[in-house]
This record gives sequence, structure tokens and C-alpha cells, in this order.
Amino acid sequence: MRAVRSRRRGFFDARRVTLGDYLVLASGLVTLVSLFLPWFVSNTPGGPGSQWAFTYSEAASVVVIVFFLATLFLVIYPGLASTNGLPPLPFTTPLVYLCMGIVLVLLFDYQLGKYSCVLCAGTGTSRGFGIWLGLIASLVYIVGAIVRWSSRSPARSA
Repeated sequence: MRAVRSRRRGFFDARRVTLGDYLVLASGLVTLVSLFLPWFVSNTPGGPGSQWAFTYSEAASVVVIVFFLATLFLVIYPGLASTNGLPPLPFTTPLVYLCMGIVLVLLFDYQLGKYSCVLCAGTGTSRGFGIWLGLIASLVYIVGAIVRWSSRSPARSA
């Protein structure tokens, strides 16, 4: 008789990552990339030129980076937990995604209002591409949270 070797398990269970998780992770990555694009553009002589998020709004930059890292953890952990014997998370991730997405939308909405200037209309100042990309990505983040919520398995009744 031949000895049967136990089947080797992978390090990560990709079946635990749903479409909503991919949407949230992709939009979080686009939000992170938007930090490096111009948020404020000034064509005035001697003006600051184009500024990115780190120059003009350090707090918003830190929030976006922390939310991206939290999203990365929340997407990867269930796949690692199932194959490595780690305990499951004690909370539901779609609700956390939804809260983080709402905070991101409010943050980018505030930043859009911060760059509007009533008296600057004729001076050549405008919002940059990065702020708009971040707002759209944060809205997609909320859509991903809703898709993730709808893909949950229903609770078992006892």
C-alpha cells in the first residue's frame, strides 16, 4: 500500500474575497493614487502652481492612507484566517466599509469646497484632477460596500 500524502493547502483562500471586496480595494487604491495628483491648480504669476494632497491637506492625506491600509487588512484577513486557523473578525466588514466610504465622501466633499473660491474665478485657480478622482473613487467605495453587503451569506436561524 502506498502512503497517501495529505493534500497541501494554500496560504490564502481567494474564495473568501468577494466582488464587493475587490471593488472596495480597487477604489481604495484609486483614492490613494489621487493623493499624488494635483488637487489645486493656480495659473497666477508667482502663485503656488499645482499642489497635491500632501502639500495642501496633510490630515486628509493621513486619513486616506490609514483607510487604505485598513481596507487592505479587511480584504486579506478572511482569506488568511480560513487557511491558517486564525479566529474570524468579531464584526461585519460591510458595515465598516460603508462607514469608511461615507467618511471618505465627506472628506473629499469638504476638500472640494475648500478649493472653491468666489473671488478667484478670473484669476486662473481651479480644482485639480486628483480631488475629482478621489471623490468618484470614494463613491465607488460605497458601492463596493453595498455589493459586499448583498453578497453576505444569510444568518442561520437556530
